[in-house]
Amino acid sequence: MNNYMKLLYHLKQFEGDGKFHPIEQLFLDSTTNEIGNILKELLDEKFIQLTGREPIYETFLFEKNLMTGESSLTESPLNKLKKLQEPDEYKAKITFAGAKYLKEEIQMKESGKYNINASGAGSNNTFVIESNNVTSENKPNFTAKIEEIINALKLDQSISSELREKAILDLQQASNEVSKTGKLPEKLVKGILEYGSQIGSIGSLLFSLFSN
Repeated sequence: MNNYMKLLYHLKQFEGDGKFHPIEQLFLDSTTNEIGNILKELLDEKFIQLTGREPIYETFLFEKNLMTGESSLTESPLNKLKKLQEPDEYKAKITFAGAKYLKEEIQMKESGKYNINASGAGSNNTFVIESNNVTSENKPNFTAKIEEIINALKLDQSISSELREKAILDLQQASNEVSKTGKLPEKLVKGILEYGSQIGSIGSLLFSLFSN
């Protein structure tokens, strides 16, 4: 179960209680930044509501002598206290949209299918992948499309280098698999399609990769 599903499944049991629930214990092997990235993506999709780990803003005291016109800016003594305080941990609750998405994903998995949404370049594409390997009858065409996607990734400066490198490695592996066997393992297909929801610039390209 991936991190998104793990969180939504956990929060589903509290659906409708109107409360925010601690969730960081679900990701003990992840850093705070990694947890924040996971939550941001779910928040952007409006699958959860979130609170906690609010940014700390420093305050300063401005003083002006009305007689001399001189002014001064000094740091508030509260800043040191703020830095010593542990921020409130992340808490979340599932939204109606999140519960609906979770239900659909569970139904798809139980029926042996995967429902993956790939958005980007003005498209919003949903792929339904059966639980078996995907076969490519046109190897040169598939390889050419893989290269096109890789080139698009190299030009996309809106994503992290880590995500870019991981996506390129998976795509290169897919190209090698098709060249050797003409088939792609289900797990690799699912992983590649999920990049479509993370990287907007390749959503429509991924659609063309598996739609023909």
